[in-house]
Formats: sequence, structure tokens, C-alpha cells
Amino acid sequence: MKEYTLDIGGIGYGCVEAGSGPLLLLCHGTFGGRQLMLPQLEWLSRSFRCVAFDWRGHGGSGYDPAGWTADDLVEDVATIIAALGERSAIIAGVSQGGAIGMRVALRYPEKVEALINMCGGPGAPPPAAIERISGFARIFAEERDEAVRRAAAIEFATGYFHAPDFIAHQQQRFAEEIDVILSHPRESVGLLPCVPASYVDITPRLGEIACPTLIVWASHEARLTLGSELAAAIPEARLVIIQDAGHHVNVDAPEATTAAIETFLRAVGQARTG
Repeated sequence: MKEYTLDIGGIGYGCVEAGSGPLLLLCHGTFGGRQLMLPQLEWLSRSFRCVAFDWRGHGGSGYDPAGWTADDLVEDVATIIAALGERSAIIAGVSQGGAIGMRVALRYPEKVEALINMCGGPGAPPPAAIERISGFARIFAEERDEAVRRAAAIEFATGYFHAPDFIAHQQQRFAEEIDVILSHPRESVGLLPCVPASYVDITPRLGEIACPTLIVWASHEARLTLGSELAAAIPEARLVIIQDAGHHVNVDAPEATTAAIETFLRAVGQARTG
């Protein structure tokens, strides 16, 4: 496993890479980080060149003080693929990562070999959710007391990211996620809500996604029926519901999520060679 930084249009993207084979990009959600994708990277790197990265403003990546949008991240992903010396990639993303992956597949269909969307919606979150995200970002950016910031992160992640009993059963995993959230630069966190607020609803265009697609949804996702709606709208998309998991489905249930991705990618590979 190696770590490095890619210069993507003047923004440094912190990456971790393992394995060889077809390129598989692992994309985290808002307030997450590349570390949260490591269970998938470590297992899937047996068959793929896996690269997990921090989005702009997260962890080891830089950012534009003027802010950025979902469209900027779509362009970043296309540039990352080229910077890694590849013409195309498989994109697997959770939440924001899945939302951006769908948009890359629409704007640059030739660059997306297959798409795995884990709990990423086609449009902006509802206003109440945007306000909740923005409120947490403000506390994180403005509060000087580390204990207060940690308490806010715990409250936000508990209510927004996980199944009801996740923390009780996975205390160490939850603590590691909170550490990831608190590792982000305070100067950039206040800008992170600009991406979910910038989404233009792509629901009318979902039928244009032409690559093999897997929708991984969680049984405790707040938008419970959206996964099946996405799968019905995207041609020949497959749907897997992960039980006892919440919005951060790959954190709540890393083994089941990774197994679903591996099964899907194996079937895609067999279809192409068969």
C-alpha cells in the first residue's frame, strides 16, 4: 500500500493505492475520508488497482478557498483517471462519492467501466438535511474547544450516518470514523456543504447511464425506497440491500458491502470475457 498526492488542476489530492489490474476508484462521502474505504481497498486490491482518495477539503487534500461544486468534483474525477495513466475506471462511491460517480458516468461515459453507488442520491438533500450538514460544519469550523467539536461530530454521525445499534456493537469502528472526521482542516470544513447544496437533480437522466451499475442500499437508509427507484431507472442496474446498515453502509457493514461489490465486478468481468 502506498500513499501519494496527485496535482489535479492545482489541488493536491491525497491518495492511497494498492493492488494491480483494472483501476477501481473508491470515493468517500461528505465529512468522510479515504481511511473509511480501506476495508474495500484491502480486499478488492487482490484483483484491482484500487485507489482511495480524499475529496477536496478533506483529510490530506487541498481545496479552493472560494469553494467548489459537484461539477468541479466530476471534472476532478475525470482528471484523476488520466493522471493515474488510465483511460477509464470503475467508480465505487458512498454518499457524495456515489452521487458524483453517477454524474461522471453521465458526462464522461467513456471513462466509466462500471459504477457502484452506495447510498448516493440523484439530487440535493432536502433543505432540513442541508441545514443539519451546514450547522455541523459551522460548529466544526468555528469551535475552538476540541471536546465540543468531538461531541458535535459524535452527535452528527450517530444521527446521520449509522444504523441504530451500530455504535453499541462497533465502538472501535465508530471511534475511528470520528477521528477521521476530526482530522479534516478546520479552515476547509465550513466549505464542505457547498457540494450537496450544488447538486442539480439528475433523475430525468438516469436512463442514460450506460455502464454496468450496482446500487448498494442500506436497510436503515433514511430514503429507504430511493435505492430501488435508482435501480429501476438505470438500465439493467442491480440492487443489493445491506441489512442492519445505515447511510455509511460500507462502515456499518464492510464485509457484506465488499462482498456485494466483488460479486458484481466478477459478474461484469465474466460478461465481458464470455
